[in-house]
Amino acid sequence: MKVESAVAVRPDRDGGRFVGRFIAVAAVATLLLASPAANAAEHKSGPVGKSHALTLESIPGSTVKRVILSAKAAERLGIETGKVGEKRIVRKQMVGGQVIHPLRIQAEVPRGPFGGFGQPAPQLVEARPTLPAVGETWVRVTLSEEEWGRVAQDKPARILPLATRGKLARELLALPSGIPPLEDRKRTMLTLYYVVPGKDHGLKVNTRMRIELQLAGSDKKRKVAPYSALYYDGKGATWVYVQKKPLVYERQRVDVERIVGEWAVLNDGPAVGTEVVTVGAALLFGAEVIYKR
Repeated sequence: MKVESAVAVRPDRDGGRFVGRFIAVAAVATLLLASPAANAAEHKSGPVGKSHALTLESIPGSTVKRVILSAKAAERLGIETGKVGEKRIVRKQMVGGQVIHPLRIQAEVPRGPFGGFGQPAPQLVEARPTLPAVGETWVRVTLSEEEWGRVAQDKPARILPLATRGKLARELLALPSGIPPLEDRKRTMLTLYYVVPGKDHGLKVNTRMRIELQLAGSDKKRKVAPYSALYYDGKGATWVYVQKKPLVYERQRVDVERIVGEWAVLNDGPAVGTEVVTVGAALLFGAEVIYKR
């Protein structure tokens, strides 16, 4: 899924960070300061100025300022929010695989005495005492020992065309074969086999495919925030703007483990249910820069 986010600054290029901060500052200045008539209409009494649109408050024990906007200022900045939540994030790894003929597997999987090259552990062979039969469709995958250790070994694999624009007749899942990994000591790699149920799947022998494997530990719910809520400062630190109450925003550091689609998986951050700014974070940061005292 493609994600369009409101993140205006990325910690990749110094020029990009400078331009991002400049745009944010310029936008805030334009939106908040260039409308004295609007400010006057909103505040009919008292002097017209930036303090009517925006106020900064000190937060005890923090160098970050609390940003308080007027209703008109929030509208002009186009502030939008989303919520921190919990989701079951399935982690996946994409590897290469090949459709292989059952007779080929019978030749590859040894059935003699154990302990030689390419031999599986004897205690695991009992999981599937018979080798594949002609007519079954099998897929062969090669992984390192480290990769195999990360895979959810009892979960099915998803089969995808090698070409990104290719299509299969339907989504295909391949089940673990029960044959333990075979070790190729020359390459220090492991060979695994998966079985594709059914016959009307259109897979041809020797066709190379992409295989999507689920990683272990993917069944737990994790704290997530909308990806569009992330904001990177000039030093590469990751922040979100928390809405403490209507029109009141505080910048808070977050520890992001990884990005999955439109979600950022958090190791540390605001509590579940917290409102965070998804559109306008860069402008709020610009407001801090402009009015910082």
